[in-house]
Amino acid sequence: MTVAPESVAADAGAVLVCALEGQIISEPEREFFRRVSPAGVTLFGRNVSIEQQSLAELTCDLQSIPRRNSAPLVIAIDQEGGRVARLKAPFPNAGSAMQLAAGHTSSEALGIIRGIAEDMGRKLRTLGINVNFAPVCDVLTEPTNTAIGDRAFGTNPAAVTQRAGAFLAGLQVTGVLGCLKHFPGQGAAKVDTHAAAATIDAAAATLRTRDLAPFQALLPQAAMVMISHCIYPQLAAEEAGRSTRIMRDLLRGDLGFGGVVVSDDMNMGAVPQERAEWAAAIVESIAAGADMLLVCRHLERCELAYQTLRQAAEKSATFRSRLAEAAARVRLLRQKLF
Repeated sequence: MTVAPESVAADAGAVLVCALEGQIISEPEREFFRRVSPAGVTLFGRNVSIEQQSLAELTCDLQSIPRRNSAPLVIAIDQEGGRVARLKAPFPNAGSAMQLAAGHTSSEALGIIRGIAEDMGRKLRTLGINVNFAPVCDVLTEPTNTAIGDRAFGTNPAAVTQRAGAFLAGLQVTGVLGCLKHFPGQGAAKVDTHAAAATIDAAAATLRTRDLAPFQALLPQAAMVMISHCIYPQLAAEEAGRSTRIMRDLLRGDLGFGGVVVSDDMNMGAVPQERAEWAAAIVESIAAGADMLLVCRHLERCELAYQTLRQAAEKSATFRSRLAEAAARVRLLRQKLF
């Protein structure tokens, strides 16, 4: 069968969420978006000026770039609250997830959390942001885990489920999509995956009853799940973001998730960053079951990811089919965006 190069190229771009280096779109970035048509961008503090109106202009400019797919771009941000908040004052910040409503789970407390997330979602929407990579659904069980720390909604599965669920509901009622992270849970990690590889060697039964519980409960309400870069030896030999057993067998098979599986940033230290190894990791992540890859810095890396996926799909019918499946799922998600 002859491979249609345009179809492969379109799919290779469709699974990538890239990033910008500044507060305006550079000409090389604009050319990349026209030619590759990635799924969208993740915004960071470097993209935001004190005057937030300029951010609304940036997102509008992004959406106006001609592309293959007329559906809205993913315009995503990590706006959890507390220390992980790309938008600073005057954008409201009610504090870390752990501290919201003083950590309580009463109906009143859950109403407060939902209201905070709803207010956040409305304000994100006015800036043209349609995806928030939140809530964190990790159950914090390791006291030294500062990478997660107070970003978690609690230290036991029930509290995390209720509190993160309230946040997700409030956010999504505004039309901004949330994303459950970091599956299958990295509250027990002792190493920050931004810096290096982390291993969580908990028993499979413990992971299921403790770490997986919030995800399992909230999956029916979520359009996206972000995969951890941690390694879980009792589930798989490789990190979750390159594991068929974790993404396909567990998340899709056992838990029945039908939405978009998102990688964590592929530029993090837990992923090999040497050029050839990094390119291999890009292909392995899609092959294992990821649908959307985050490349959160450097246009050169976005280009490398695109070319690597395209070449792999041209060489392998099996990978081409997997890439097409991932791209179709991302395109379906984008139809839900404003």
